[in-house]
Amino acid sequence: MSANALPPLRLFLDRSTQGRRFTDAVRLLVEDVETINDRYGTKPAETVPDTEWIVDASFDGRILIGADRNIVRNPLERHAICLCAARYVVFGNNNMTMRAMTQFFERHLPEIHRLATVPGPWVHRLALHGLDRLTLDCFGWGPRAVAGVSEADARFPEFS
Repeated sequence: MSANALPPLRLFLDRSTQGRRFTDAVRLLVEDVETINDRYGTKPAETVPDTEWIVDASFDGRILIGADRNIVRNPLERHAICLCAARYVVFGNNNMTMRAMTQFFERHLPEIHRLATVPGPWVHRLALHGLDRLTLDCFGWGPRAVAGVSEADARFPEFS
């Protein structure tokens, strides 16, 4: 891989994106796509806790794609995102038609692909103009904190 080449994009589509047409469209654009149904089976996927798929798919190196912004507000789910350094791209509106979701995703796919090089934890919202990084308060829960490095030291190593 050349210095400018991006790593392969590996995506995980959560249950909030489980429209078959959306999944099929994403698979035409990205080679390595796993859905929550692929991983757990259709019936079990309906009840698998968000914390479980966040951790499992993140440890597999996948960028999570969803439409549930409440995940970053839920303390347990936010903790899972922080602890396993998840990378989550969320649609700003989960009431979009599948066609609109697909068009929106395709339009912003180059930006999502560039994010594959950015270590987590992070959450970006798909907005009309591009991707907005959302505030993710990890309360010292991130993987750096577990390794003994504070979030502040990780963000500003020149002051450590």
